[in-house]
Amino acid sequence: MASWYGGIQWTRLLWPVMWLLSLVVNSKRQKFIESEKIKTSKPVVVVGNITVGGTGKTPLVQALVVHLQSLGLRPGIISRGYGATVTSFPYLITASDSSALVGDEPFMLFHSLNVPVVIDPKRKHALDFICKMDVDVILSDDGMQHYDLPRDIEVCVLDGTRGIGNGCLLPVGPLREPVARLKSVDFVLYSGKSGQTDNFDFKPMAWVNVRTGEKLSLTELSIHKDAVAIAGIGNPQKFATTLSLIGINCPLKPFPDHYAYEERDFKAIPGQVLMTEKDAVKIMPFAHEDMWYLQIQAQLHSVFVEQFTKKLKACLELKNG
Repeated sequence: MASWYGGIQWTRLLWPVMWLLSLVVNSKRQKFIESEKIKTSKPVVVVGNITVGGTGKTPLVQALVVHLQSLGLRPGIISRGYGATVTSFPYLITASDSSALVGDEPFMLFHSLNVPVVIDPKRKHALDFICKMDVDVILSDDGMQHYDLPRDIEVCVLDGTRGIGNGCLLPVGPLREPVARLKSVDFVLYSGKSGQTDNFDFKPMAWVNVRTGEKLSLTELSIHKDAVAIAGIGNPQKFATTLSLIGINCPLKPFPDHYAYEERDFKAIPGQVLMTEKDAVKIMPFAHEDMWYLQIQAQLHSVFVEQFTKKLKACLELKNG
């Protein structure tokens, strides 16, 4: 990461590997362009990125679902289900499931939105399954590079601070696809920024007790002097920055993205623990009474919302004949 986004770019020594990857990536993209597009009965919105690591896709999916519901539509979500231990696919998440069974991000989406969420490593199978359900629009959490998945609208999310790094493909740089791929998507959004039409920021809304579900305002929760923040997300520093913006400066203990927490991980952190919602859904089974997650909401620019809604309505009219 330091090489991808920093000044000393030793990963350029891996250029031959990048060249081989570029052949594969370009071949897949070309086959998709030349193929006969599969028609779907309902609009498919893919929210993805071209970089490795967290960019804010999942909060954006949450915000889009809430927006679609405000329009009177019934959205559903499909996901790969990264980290899931369930072995039968496609799999429809239910309230009796857990993040260990279906994956942390899919379970968080289901837990926070209560809309149909279907997981399958082959997203096309998840799409075929959810299309038979009572939904109007399907959102794919990630999946831009999965070209067997039909799509009507593509929204690419980039980290507003880190951007595209050195602009190179893996492993020399952080890119899954060339920068030119951005020209083919419908919308490019930069997370963690505000002001411009292509930016969206994360607004802290409340503190929620991981164990009980009790909700307190940002000022109601008393932050202890020995409080520790944890983050098992793609960019842990982003959580620390968010905490700092609301006046909380405490040590951050980062964990790997999608980390499978165990109770023993917190023997050395007996006091107050602050975390993201993505962490919380994995810690719920053994959470103690002083664990809290920060509920956030993606703040979308009105111009983007208007343009997205216009394009989506055009897709709905086309699908409905």
